[in-house]
Amino acid sequence: NQAQSGGPGAGAVQPGGMLPGSPAIELVKVADGLADPINVTAANDGSGRLFVIERPGLIRIIDQDGTLLPEPFLDLSVLVQNDYLEQGVLGLAFHPDFKTNGRFFVNFTDYHTNGDTFVMEFHVSADDPNVADRASGRLMLAFDQPYVNHNGGTIKFGPDGYLYIASGDGGGAG
Repeated sequence: NQAQSGGPGAGAVQPGGMLPGSPAIELVKVADGLADPINVTAANDGSGRLFVIERPGLIRIIDQDGTLLPEPFLDLSVLVQNDYLEQGVLGLAFHPDFKTNGRFFVNFTDYHTNGDTFVMEFHVSADDPNVADRASGRLMLAFDQPYVNHNGGTIKFGPDGYLYIASGDGGGAG
């Protein structure tokens, strides 16, 4: 074993062995009918809903009963550049006080700028908690992505209440 002998990979953890307690691991299909789902998150609003990001431009809801709702929560497909595997809708974060203020943020590569990163704020519809108010969209941040690859896009609120945005390295092999 090279890790034990101090060769290449020394100190690296090797696969194999047993997990403590020998837990049973099983794959369970949660939903069908999604197009290139890349992330899932919850609004933490007590509804039990899961929000699934589809890279081509949709955010879909799986309700508390495990049903994929037919209508998207938000459709940004006309705004999203997704010609390459590292473009599209890449991140979704709900404001820590979403239950009260209905604010959420989306990170995507923009079609009209040929793939620059846009982070926009939206609000949920006042009439339906399963539909976003697309007209409420407000650009918060935009920056150039010089190449079509290496687009980061995860966005999360930290414990300090700030929104953290992953951007990638601009592509072109860094």
